[in-house]
Amino acid sequence: MLAEVSSAIDPRAIEEQLNRIVASPHFADTTRMKRFLTHLVSEALSGRSDRLKGYALGIDVFDKPEDFDPTIDTIVRVQANKMRSRLDLYYAQEGREDPVRIRIPKGSYAPVFEIAFDPDRKADTDLPVASGGRVSVAVMPFDNLSGDPAQEYLADGFTEEVISAIARFREVGVLSRHVTFRYRGRARDPREVGDALNVQYLVEGSVRHWDDKLRVTAQLINAMTGEQVSADTYDRDLSAESLFEVQDDIAARIATEIAEPHGVIHRTGALHRQAQTHTLDAYQCRLLATEYWREPTAERHAEVRDLLERAVEIDPNYAGAWGMLAIIYGDEVRGGFNFRKSPPPFDRALAAAQRSVALDPFNATGQHALFLTHFHRGEFEGFEDAAAKALRANPNYPDMLADLAVCFALRGDQTQAEALVAKAIELSPDPPGWYHASMFLLQFMAEDYEAALMSARRIGDGMWNGSEIFELMCLGHLGDVSGVEEALERLKSNVDDVNRFAQTLFEIWHVQDELADQVLEGLRRAGALD
Repeated sequence: MLAEVSSAIDPRAIEEQLNRIVASPHFADTTRMKRFLTHLVSEALSGRSDRLKGYALGIDVFDKPEDFDPTIDTIVRVQANKMRSRLDLYYAQEGREDPVRIRIPKGSYAPVFEIAFDPDRKADTDLPVASGGRVSVAVMPFDNLSGDPAQEYLADGFTEEVISAIARFREVGVLSRHVTFRYRGRARDPREVGDALNVQYLVEGSVRHWDDKLRVTAQLINAMTGEQVSADTYDRDLSAESLFEVQDDIAARIATEIAEPHGVIHRTGALHRQAQTHTLDAYQCRLLATEYWREPTAERHAEVRDLLERAVEIDPNYAGAWGMLAIIYGDEVRGGFNFRKSPPPFDRALAAAQRSVALDPFNATGQHALFLTHFHRGEFEGFEDAAAKALRANPNYPDMLADLAVCFALRGDQTQAEALVAKAIELSPDPPGWYHASMFLLQFMAEDYEAALMSARRIGDGMWNGSEIFELMCLGHLGDVSGVEEALERLKSNVDDVNRFAQTLFEIWHVQDELADQVLEGLRRAGALD
């Protein structure tokens, strides 16, 4: 399990980890970056983290004069941002199995040292596995269209940020910048590059900077055919936003559009949609399972559960499949789908989620399943720990953000919930209806029943049997009878006992008494309760 335990890690293990990192291709080609990271780690191990400030680093690492002003000369912040990207890439690729993680949190230059896994655990769980059949991508060096060679750093920065953001989606393999930067400034045939690099897709892009304006374009290219699969343009005003924020935001949007489970790659999919389960490999089983969340039904749930159980049978070390299976087990209770009494669904979900994060602590799907399961079991300390790790593993994974928003809303953190659901909806290329459940909840809790009703109707059938209950809760409080009869008919055709259904929701989501009373009052006024 991942844990921030700087004081508990043997300094020799941290030094060995530093040596592995600086010898990797991500750092071997830059003497200054190696010097920067080595200095940060050495100062922290010597108990001098408080000295790691912009001015001191400019003097000690970047050989700046004594009148150096870090608010004017941003070299330390720029290089620190690049270093964070390179560390992310290192740990997403050759460093995935390393026992110690070195992290430089944003807003600080002091490193954090974490244990990634227990090096003494049994060998059969030692490998964080990505299924061999996963889609592979190469991010080509972004072109500098600014007409100024001095702006080359902008194009390089965006290239690195996009690579780092894609690498967080574990079902997609992305090559390191060390491999692709040799193509910078060279004309290239996508098919020849794809064949040379052995990848199925290329990401190509450009950056143009003029005055205080920035335009970034990105295209996904099928490397086997040379055809353009998708293209997007992002315009930003740098006078209103910082470059770092812009880089993070645009890179997140590009990566999510391309690599998230419902993104372009998986939609155009390199999958045989009509293939029988027994002909699929573990990776294909896991990707087909993502389609269930677009339209969850009992029938599709049963199919997906079979797919994922087959996936972990084929490849028992496939972390992503274990994480998805944990969520599917939880839906036996959340949605009332295909309930298996023994072992209890949340017990099975917990075991599968724990297996997922043991195989790969930086797998957001596993941490997503783990925080959701802990929440339902009322294990809130475990929930908070797994939620923090999920956000670190991939802050741009929309499905995870939408579920986490519901949990935070019910825990009373409305500000965090609002930010998470807004980001989930904004990032998702095609947000499913259930993303609107957390927005509905926030609006309902604020007694904004008109807005909540609109969100409830956006949910539609995109959640589980009985989602009409949300619409009825609002209609009851509004005293609006125009849509009640139809919604009641739909609800009662799907739910035998509405009161018991509501009580089950209260129990598994740990709904506080005040909110429960508000829900029941709306249902009573709508005539949904006897």
